[in-house]
Amino acid sequence: MSGRIIKDVATLFHPSYNSIYDSYDLAHKIIRICKDNSSAERQTRPSPDVILRRLHQVDEAQFWGVLTGLNEFLLRNILLPEDPMIAIDFKIFPYYGGEQPSLVSDPRLPGTNLGIKFAVLSVVERGKTFTLRVRQVGPLESEVSVLTEMLDYAGKLFDPKVVLLDRGFYSVPVIRELRSRNLSFIMAVRRTSPIKELLKGFRRRETPAEVDYTVHGEEGEEDVRLVFTERETEKGAKVHPFITNLDTGPERVSKLYGWRWRIETNNREFGKFLPFTTSPSMKIRRIYFALSMILYNFWIVVRGGKDLPRAYEFKKILEESLKEILKGIRRRPRPPPAAQMFRR
Repeated sequence: MSGRIIKDVATLFHPSYNSIYDSYDLAHKIIRICKDNSSAERQTRPSPDVILRRLHQVDEAQFWGVLTGLNEFLLRNILLPEDPMIAIDFKIFPYYGGEQPSLVSDPRLPGTNLGIKFAVLSVVERGKTFTLRVRQVGPLESEVSVLTEMLDYAGKLFDPKVVLLDRGFYSVPVIRELRSRNLSFIMAVRRTSPIKELLKGFRRRETPAEVDYTVHGEEGEEDVRLVFTERETEKGAKVHPFITNLDTGPERVSKLYGWRWRIETNNREFGKFLPFTTSPSMKIRRIYFALSMILYNFWIVVRGGKDLPRAYEFKKILEESLKEILKGIRRRPRPPPAAQMFRR
């Protein structure tokens, strides 16, 4: 499979016939940078200038087409239920450069309030938290527009059993969109004033664990089931409110929603394969994030639903595979040097 990854990534580069580094050299180097959590800026062969210039030259429309095809190839190599659970989440990376139109503002980020926001769509099944799609999200994009795009893509692959969403999606348009598709969902609730009052009542055992509730917004209102789940922790009982259209009790809601945390883990695991860069280019950062998704998913395929190999073990396996691929690259004859023109 690593050979397929190198081959597909190589199609993104179009160096001239007599370039020192051909498309396979470049693909091999980029995948190695991802594997090592390294950066183009630290490389010597090819130089940082060459790597970054070639990445800038990548046609982004072609890139996403190639990456989608490659990711679907990996997806076909894992065994999933016909109707897997999916989750959609946002991941924000801190950005320490100057302001750009595509950046979002988030005061929670360390050392900056500027961030690069990505939407992530994942299958969340035991041992198979597979990322289906990622893309950068701009500051003016609504949650429902992102949800619609992600659900459209997931619908081409399978019929999701349940859609799991965090409180960032809690809104009337999102509920309406899910209902229009007849999708089952569980969503964490924003603790608005009415919700806080109901929580107080639940803690005093005056409010039942399941109540009918109306979500209000500028776009109208939607009737839902509000479910309170309670979990004992070292600091005492914790209550979590959810809305859902499933006809099931609090224990089942809590158990199903527990699978959504896998996408949080998934997003952290991307970091094992994510290069770092000082480049202000959003294009390069999008390419890096998407490639980290591919290597993460490759790791999930190799694990086959089990806990092993660990990330460091998988990287060793990948390293050996890359060495074999590199031997094949070096055995290929190099193009002759271009004719030099001299003035008399």
